[in-house]
Amino acid sequence: MYTKEEREGILWEFHRSGMGVAGACRRLPLFPKRDNLYRWLRMEEAGELTATEMPGRAARMHCAHGEGSPRYAEARARAAAGRRAMAGETAGGPEQTDWRDWGADLPGDPAERARMAEVKLAEALAVLDVLKAPGPGSLSNEEKYLAGEAARAACPLARLRDVTETLSIPKSTYLDQRAMVGRPDPKAPLRARVRASFEASGGTYGAESVTADLRSGEGEPVSWRELEGAGDDRPVVASEKVVRGIMSEEGLVCRKAEQVMRRAAHNSYRGEISERPGNLPLREDGTHDFTAAGPGRLVVTDVAEFRLGGYKAYLSPAIDCFDGWPVCWRVSLHPDADLMCGMLEDLVAAVGPTEARPLVAHTDGGAVYMGRRWRETCERSHVTRSMSRKAKSPDNARAEGFFGTLKSDFFEARDWSGVGFEEFSAELDGYIEWYRSAKLKKSLGWKTIRQHREELGYAA
Repeated sequence: MYTKEEREGILWEFHRSGMGVAGACRRLPLFPKRDNLYRWLRMEEAGELTATEMPGRAARMHCAHGEGSPRYAEARARAAAGRRAMAGETAGGPEQTDWRDWGADLPGDPAERARMAEVKLAEALAVLDVLKAPGPGSLSNEEKYLAGEAARAACPLARLRDVTETLSIPKSTYLDQRAMVGRPDPKAPLRARVRASFEASGGTYGAESVTADLRSGEGEPVSWRELEGAGDDRPVVASEKVVRGIMSEEGLVCRKAEQVMRRAAHNSYRGEISERPGNLPLREDGTHDFTAAGPGRLVVTDVAEFRLGGYKAYLSPAIDCFDGWPVCWRVSLHPDADLMCGMLEDLVAAVGPTEARPLVAHTDGGAVYMGRRWRETCERSHVTRSMSRKAKSPDNARAEGFFGTLKSDFFEARDWSGVGFEEFSAELDGYIEWYRSAKLKKSLGWKTIRQHREELGYAA
């Protein structure tokens, strides 16, 4: 068991060492197991522990184990290894330093002392301001080289030996890094393809979708290492991990709805103004079956509201449950019968339902869907009405899912100030066309809806 004082002392030694948890537990004397150290670090973050130097820790270790005991000898060996690790000693390189130690070895000669102080200041600014690192020990060899070059550029008095000693990197390694940094980026062609895919999606694709997009297209896929340049448009095979890393390095972050608080959805419920039709997709177990054996069998619809500068726009689409294809849609400034019943007339013209092959149109309990005009249009056009239960939004989850994707990809996190209704409507039309003809869908095997339909022989 460790006392609180011992835990805080161990935390102080851990932070002082600059080592990772695994290395500290393996190499520093009387350190706990990794799980315990991780738990103490979490307690420190929560303010339950404070890293504090514990005087006399070595003496207590001596008394606890006995100077002549094997365990004490082992502890002394681990302590020596720990001190070497804390100092950053390497077989072929200079001793590691800490920020607080940089001024300890300044020469006595005033002129040389001033020169070295200026050199060390330039090095510190290069590491802290350029690379945002807590100290030289936390840098990779490449980062040490970049910091050294930045310091030498900022301070003409800095010599190569100065930066290699301060940054704790052998001269040979430093020069090797110079050669490596000067080499062309082997991922440059892939970077260009990743950025092109991301930008073509309007910033909506994550790493998984970009990876699938890279592999799509005509021709034999090739490894990303075999790409010949920016003009090489062959399908390319790259792991999602590689693509994700490139997107992170390039700052390509897909637009997500959680970045913006969602507003309440449009609600057109006005009470039970007529008899509510049955909920046809509802199963006996309470779940819904929003699938269809083919196109034009089952569609879902609803109204989405978009709040823009000084006005609201409303979208009424019909989504085919066979594959998510937006069959038709209308946009209006008013959520009225002209919008929704006009969309229904477009749907009937596009699908052409018959008495032998009717179309099921599933809606929520909005006033227009319960009104006479919608009901009469359905009756004369061989459209079977289906409606969600009262106050059960999951009953129309297929339509809500489409709206969620649309607002995440298209509407949220964008500045719509100064955009008029006609411009907004045109951009919305363009997105829906892209959604059904160019957006890759994981549920369809990373194919577009249009491609999926054409491969099955259905008209799109």
